Amino acid sequence: MGNKKIIKKLMRSAFAAVTAIAAAAAPVFGSGMGAFADTKNYDQEIAALEQKAEKIKQENEQREQQIGDLSESVAENKEQMALIEEQINGINDEINTYGQLITKQQQKISEKEIEIAQIEDSITGKEEEIQQKQVEIAGLEKQNKENLEKFKKLIRALSMMDPSDTLPILEGSDDWYNFFTYVDVVQNISKQNLDFMNGLLDDIHHQEDLISGLETDIANLNADKADLLDKKSELESELSSLEDKKSEVQQIANERTDDLNALSYNNTTLQNQMYQIQSEINASNEDVEAINQAIKDLIRAKQAENSGGAVYSSDGFRWPLDSNLTYITTYFGYDAWRGGNHYGIDVGNAGIGGKNIYAAQSGTVITAYNDGDWHGGFGNYVIIDHGGGLSTVYAHCSATTVYVGQEVSKGDVIGYVGTTGWSTGNHLHFETRVNGTAVDPFSYSYEYV
Repeated sequence: MGNKKIIKKLMRSAFAAVTAIAAAAAPVFGSGMGAFADTKNYDQEIAALEQKAEKIKQENEQREQQIGDLSESVAENKEQMALIEEQINGINDEINTYGQLITKQQQKISEKEIEIAQIEDSITGKEEEIQQKQVEIAGLEKQNKENLEKFKKLIRALSMMDPSDTLPILEGSDDWYNFFTYVDVVQNISKQNLDFMNGLLDDIHHQEDLISGLETDIANLNADKADLLDKKSELESELSSLEDKKSEVQQIANERTDDLNALSYNNTTLQNQMYQIQSEINASNEDVEAINQAIKDLIRAKQAENSGGAVYSSDGFRWPLDSNLTYITTYFGYDAWRGGNHYGIDVGNAGIGGKNIYAAQSGTVITAYNDGDWHGGFGNYVIIDHGGGLSTVYAHCSATTVYVGQEVSKGDVIGYVGTTGWSTGNHLHFETRVNGTAVDPFSYSYEYV
C-alpha cells in the first residue's frame, strides 16, 4: 500500500507539472491542454499538437518556397547586374576613347589656331612693312617733287640765258624726264642733278617692287589663312560630332547605371523580404520547438501513468531492423540540411522499404498511428514505453501492427519500413527518449539479429 501511495503521489505531481507547462504554453498552442488530468487522452492531445506543428511546418515550407523564389529573383538580378556592369565598363571604355579623340581634336584645333595666329602676325608684319614702304615712297616722291621744283627753276634760269624754242617745251611736258634725257638741253644740266634724279626714281621703283612683293606675300598668307580656317572648321565639325557621340554614349551609360541602381535597390528589397520571412520561420520554429516540448511533456505524463508497470532493462537493445540493415543516412545531432537538430538516427539501406521493424526492448505501446497522416512529420509511427522514463520511437512506417496499450516483447514486429510523413524515401527514423527528451540512440548497446 505504501508503494501505491507513493506512485499515486508521483502521478499527481507529474500531472500538475504538465498542467502548469500546458498553461504556460497556452498562448502558443491554445487552451484545452489543462484537461489532460481529467481526460488523460494523451494521444488526442498529442495529435492536436502535432496538427499545429504540421500546420506551422507547412506554412514554413511555403515560406521556404517564397525565400527560394526570392533568392532566384536575387540571383537573376545579380546576373543582370553583372551583365550591366560589364556593359557599363565597355561603354566607359568607349567614352574614354571618345574623350581621348576629343582631346586630340582639340589639340589639332589649337595647333591650327596657333598657325592662323602666326599667319595673322605675318600679315600684320607685312602690312606694317607696306605702310613703312609707302611712307618711304612718299618721302622719295616729296624729294623728287622738291628736286623737280629746283629743276624748273634751273630751266627758267637756262631760258633766260638761252631764249631758244627748246627749253620752254619742257615746262608743259608730261614726260619731262624722257624728253629731258633725249634732248640736247640735258647736256646743259649737271651730271650730279641727273644722277640724283635717277637715284630717286630707282628708289621709288625699288620700294614699289617691295610693296608688290609684300602684297603678294599677304595674298599668299591670306590664302594660307583661309585654308587653315577651312581645316579648323572641319576639325571643329569633327570635334562637335565626337562630342555628340560621346554625349550619346554617356547617356547610354547613365541609363545602364540607372538600371543597375534599380536592380540593386530591388535586390535590397528582396533580401529584406527574405530576412523578414526567415525571421517568421525562426519564430515559427521556436513555436514548433515549444510544441515538441509540450508533446514531450505529454509523453512523460503518459509514461507516468504507465509507471506502475514493469521497468525493462535498456541493456542489450535489439537492433530495430534485420542485422543487414545498418546503413545510417543521418546521425543524431545538428543536421545542416534540415537547419536544425535531428533527434534520432535514420537507417536507409537500398531496398529497405517494407522490411520488418522490431521492438528494441519489451514494453507498452503508448502511441501507434496507422492512418498515413502527417503526425508532426513522423507519418505512421509507434512509441513504446520501456518503463523508468525510457521510450523508443519508430517513425515513417508504411504500416504499424500494434495498438495503444499493447504489451510487446523485444523482437516483436511492430510495423514495416516506409516513407510516410516528412520523408524523402524509405527509411526508419529511430529515437530513444529519456523522460520525453531525445538522446543519442548510439549511447545504448544493441544485439544484431
